[in-house]
Formats: sequence, structure tokens, C-alpha cells
Amino acid sequence: MENMIYILPILAFVVIAAFMGDKKSRILKKIEGFSPTIVHQGGSTGPSVAIDATNNKFAIIYGRKNAGVFDFRNLIAIEICRNGTSIDKTNRGSQVVGAAIGAVLLGPIGLLLGGLTGSKRREENIKRLSLKLFTSDIKKPVHEIIFFDSPKGLKPESSLVKSAADELDEWHGRFKTILHMSAQASEPEQLARQNPQLT
Repeated sequence: MENMIYILPILAFVVIAAFMGDKKSRILKKIEGFSPTIVHQGGSTGPSVAIDATNNKFAIIYGRKNAGVFDFRNLIAIEICRNGTSIDKTNRGSQVVGAAIGAVLLGPIGLLLGGLTGSKRREENIKRLSLKLFTSDIKKPVHEIIFFDSPKGLKPESSLVKSAADELDEWHGRFKTILHMSAQASEPEQLARQNPQLT
């Protein structure tokens, strides 16, 4: 019975997410010059995100008509958050600039599900797992993509939490690759600016 108290709000979230996801899918189809390769449906608590690997673009969709499309080069940083706290942040052209203790040992997925505080494992409930995308858009530079949201939270070993963490880990990898690609593409341009005699 106690488990049902926790599971019912999550099931309601899944149903609402599916309904909202359908609307956002229709928005994606209407974006000119954008052909989504892979999509994460954000549901009712946050935006959806899609990547067009062919055209090197990604889109963030908030509502029926509210969608932003970005070139890969517009992504400047990514950040993994657990329960509202940053546990891993990467900037374009740099290594991880901030991570919780134990990041090297555990990797992002390990940090999401527990992490280490000295030698003591943290066993707090997981209430929210998200990925923040920092873009060069002055009006709205930060977008938070929600992968798990439960007010009361669930234990890290919960299958729902693990599934959400796995998906977040995959999207983190995708956007980390985009950052790396953008950094490599901008190197010749930066070199030309620093050494105009070479051009």
C-alpha cells in the first residue's frame, strides 16, 4: 500500500508526459529545415529536446508554438543536476569544470544514483534528475531538461530512477559529443584570429 502512494503520482506523470509529448511531436514536424534524429519527450514538467544530426542542430520545445532551434555551435555548456544540485558541468573546449567528489571513480551515472561523500555513500531519495543546456541565446540561455521528477522521491536503486538515470546519461553523452565537435570546428577559426599571417 505504501508503495502505491509513491507510484500513483509517477504513473500520473507518465500519462501527462505522453499527452504533452504528442503535442510537442507535432511542433517538431512543423519546424522548417529540422529533421529530428532522436527525441526526448519532456512531458508536463519541462521541455522536450530533439537532435538533428544531419543538419547539426538541436531543438528545445516548451509548448504548442514555443520552440527554439540551435546550431550545434550555439551550445556552450552542459550540466547534470540531481535534486537541484549540480554534480557535473562541462564547458565547450574544456574538461569537466565542476564535479562532485568521486566523479572520476563513478562517472555521471554513478553520481546520479548516489555518489560519494568522502568514504560515506549518500542514500538520499532521488526527487529530480535533469540536464541543463547553456546556449548563446541572450534572451533564454539556460534550458533544463527533466528526466525524473517526483516530489517525495524514490531510492536510488528504484527501477524508475535507474531507467531515468540511464536515459539522462545517454543524453549527457550526446551533448558532450556536440560540445567536443563544436570545439574542434572552432579551433581553425580561433587560430586564424590569433595568427592572421597564416591566412
